Amino acid sequence: MDAVIRMLAGLVRGLAGLLGEHRRDWVHALLAETDDLPARSARLAWLGGGLLLVTREVLMSRIIQALAFVAGAVGLVWIAWPGASTNSATPVNRMYVVGILVLLAGLPLLVRRYVGPVRVGWAPLSARLGGYAVVLALVAATAVQQRIGNQLGAYFPVIAPVWAMDVGFLLILAGYVAGLLVLTSRRVQFTRRILPAALGIGALTAGVLFALAPFGIGGAIEAASHSLHGGPAVPADYLLLACFALAALAIPVTVHAMATRLADRDNRPGLLTPAWQALLATGAAMATAAILVALFTTATAALLPHQVPLQPAAVCPACDPRAPVVPTNLRHEYQFEESVGSSGDGGMPLWFVPLIGILLGALRGHLRYYTPPAPQPKGLPERA
Repeated sequence: MDAVIRMLAGLVRGLAGLLGEHRRDWVHALLAETDDLPARSARLAWLGGGLLLVTREVLMSRIIQALAFVAGAVGLVWIAWPGASTNSATPVNRMYVVGILVLLAGLPLLVRRYVGPVRVGWAPLSARLGGYAVVLALVAATAVQQRIGNQLGAYFPVIAPVWAMDVGFLLILAGYVAGLLVLTSRRVQFTRRILPAALGIGALTAGVLFALAPFGIGGAIEAASHSLHGGPAVPADYLLLACFALAALAIPVTVHAMATRLADRDNRPGLLTPAWQALLATGAAMATAAILVALFTTATAALLPHQVPLQPAAVCPACDPRAPVVPTNLRHEYQFEESVGSSGDGGMPLWFVPLIGILLGALRGHLRYYTPPAPQPKGLPERA
């Protein structure tokens, strides 16, 4: 029986290495209490129960997460990797697949080294899983959209600026993932309810904006630009753009006010300052709204390509002057594919929308927390 007890203790000790630091102390205490039990049967039962608990913790914390990531990776490869050799989007999509999987697998290791593991609790872990799912879904939807929009591959050449934009899209997604990992890490502590509320406000706003423009606002921007240069004015387009602009201003103000109100009341040690909590929550809300709008609009274009509004026929039938001129019998197909490929609110809003939130949050935080220096009493000599 002593051999069985030693074997169970070794298994428990070995599995403890797969747990987080906050759970390893509990396992060490469990092993230390084993020696206090006089009867061998009691020690055996104690270690058996401890082994079951540790195994469950390992399954929940590591194996299930790994299986979920593998399932998401397999789904992404299945959706985004296929493509005809004549389709100019095929190499780009495969670059997306390889790049995003490497980033999603490597960034947690890098972030963990500097800001620690994920915070204790179901909410931070759920946020990470949800964020990973959104990123994988966005890349898959983008791949399908671009595959549909580049079937006439000879007339949609992937030139150097296009490759640069595609790599930039991956880097933007890497920034989103890194931000999510940092905000849910153990060394970045928020007041309760601040981060969930900020993410919820961002998600709700994304749902409303998507309902207003299910295929994005690219067409409205182009129509408004034409009207400024003598084209017909379309009030609906201006109203739509005004709604998006209003959301870009209202979210930072609302989230910052909510975060400062909650953080000012929380005096627990180890938390970020109220100013930092409000600033990060504002950026998180704007980033959530931006990436969800990008996901919803891109997925809609990928699933319903024939419902995408057609863009006006281009003056130049080929984007690259070196490309052959599109034949007359392919002009309609070219117009359809160009409309599908350029629909949705993708890369551009993903980088500047969070910056708007951070800038407005910083401005509001400065107005709220800035303390001007006290005036120097008259008659005192000035300091050198």
